[in-house]
Amino acid sequence: MTLNLKAVVEALIFAARGMTLERLVKITESDAETITKVLDDLVKEYNNEDHGVELKKVGDVYRFYTKPEYSTVISKVVRTFYTKLSSSQMEIVAAILLNGPSTIQTLNELRGKDSSAIVRSLHKSGVLTRKKQSNTYVYQLNESFRDFLMIEGVLDQATEHSGFVKPSSLTSES
Repeated sequence: MTLNLKAVVEALIFAARGMTLERLVKITESDAETITKVLDDLVKEYNNEDHGVELKKVGDVYRFYTKPEYSTVISKVVRTFYTKLSSSQMEIVAAILLNGPSTIQTLNELRGKDSSAIVRSLHKSGVLTRKKQSNTYVYQLNESFRDFLMIEGVLDQATEHSGFVKPSSLTSES
């Protein structure tokens, strides 16, 4: 039995919650040009108003997302554990978003003030995860928090602009 390549690619992206072109090429044992065409077809197909999800490329990862117009309905069934973040907490989130996984020392330098209490509260609430690296912890955004905010859309916009806004200029509140 021969599998439909388009269906295989769709299933892989869905099951893995996102995949790169390179990984799709390797798994399907196809060439990049063929997989790119399949991905383009899937993007067009899911842009149709008959679908509640869309396939987006964020960075180099292809992933399915709920279309924004259905967010109100989806929010009725998706339980979130995140509360409204303060501007200081958002400053930390923005710093990690723009600079990648960071230590408290790096965040302190970016913000120009102590960030340890804020980072601890974000970690405790599940917004941040941490990994021990040498003698320090490295913090990054929790994947479910990224999904919750659809931060990837912000990343798309950020890469379109040539200017970079330093996180410390986002707010002076602590």
